[in-house]
Amino acid sequence: MNYRDPQLIDQLAGEYVLGTLTGAPRARFERLLRERADVRSAVWNAVERRIWPAPPSRLWDSLRLWRSWSAVASSAFLALLLLYAPLSAPPVSVPDHVGMIGEGSEPLWLISANLDTGEISARAVNAVAADVDKAFELWMLPESGQPVSMGLLPVSGGSVSRALPAGLLALLKQSKGIAVSIEPAGGSPTGLPTGPVVHTARIVAL
Repeated sequence: MNYRDPQLIDQLAGEYVLGTLTGAPRARFERLLRERADVRSAVWNAVERRIWPAPPSRLWDSLRLWRSWSAVASSAFLALLLLYAPLSAPPVSVPDHVGMIGEGSEPLWLISANLDTGEISARAVNAVAADVDKAFELWMLPESGQPVSMGLLPVSGGSVSRALPAGLLALLKQSKGIAVSIEPAGGSPTGLPTGPVVHTARIVAL
């Protein structure tokens, strides 16, 4: 089919709104609907023709108008969803490595990471705020080299997530563990731990 033919697009749009376009043709048309403004315009024109036809001359025509509206309402709603839906659902990052920071039976933080996507999350389990104007900072410990910051840790039930850039992700993959230090409220001013390192842990594969 020539999907650049305006008459064909109008015909398919009408069938789509009526619900008579099914199967693979409907799937192809919905892909076009997401990708092309002229196809979206054709669908809305078809919706408008169904909802607002020529002015009725008799009461019976008025009743048919409202029945037409009822029949097409669901199709119009679905078309609206398609117009504003993303082209594809965002990928879900499933953790493949975890680390538990803290000692004893009450861990302080749960660290989870996906080493394919670079997504890392930290959730405060039992951690409470440090002293006034102090914060907890998370560090990776590469096999060679100095600690590298992964950001401040949440407290009091909070959680944070971030995507590590490729360079940091490569370091994390070959790190021997993680550590937590106490730093000024905005984090270490030097890029290295300046306060005491209060916890260390390992990240293990699930």
